[in-house]
Amino acid sequence: ITSITPGPSNILMMNEARRFGFLGSWRFMIGILTGFAVLGIMSGIFTTGLYNLVPIIEPYFKIAGAIYLLYLAWQVGLSKSSKENFSDVKSSFLSGFIFQLINVKSILFFLTVMSGFILPFNHSSKSTVFYLTLAIFLGWLALLLWSGFGSLFKNFFTKHDKSFRFIMCLLLIYSAVTIFL
Repeated sequence: ITSITPGPSNILMMNEARRFGFLGSWRFMIGILTGFAVLGIMSGIFTTGLYNLVPIIEPYFKIAGAIYLLYLAWQVGLSKSSKENFSDVKSSFLSGFIFQLINVKSILFFLTVMSGFILPFNHSSKSTVFYLTLAIFLGWLALLLWSGFGSLFKNFFTKHDKSFRFIMCLLLIYSAVTIFL
């Protein structure tokens, strides 16, 4: 469920596909997908190695994540019309990759998946790798779905740009609040 809810990566992939189409945004998408997988592997190694430390540091990640999501909501909600932005500049693989590595929602996602759903119930390396791979795959599907929506509804989103940005802003605020629920 966390993979499909709006978050920074989902919204950025949808916006990139809205601007350049699904295939036109492939470099950025591959960067985000690769970053998501690398982040998942790094989080898996980190969480497995420091399993007892995660409950202590998780509240700080939650606070940082909520602040970051509220910042993004502010950026989306108060930015000028997307027609006035640099709509002809495509995002690169590297920008998507780096963005994903610092995406607090994805960091929290993997820490929560590992410490709350995988490690307490699976003690073998084989099952941990399997479930982590499954989480990465499901996250990829959700990210690609958001990108597909951006591409499919490109004209609609452009026509209703102000309303679209307002709704995305509210969804990011909702995401920030749900971190603490």
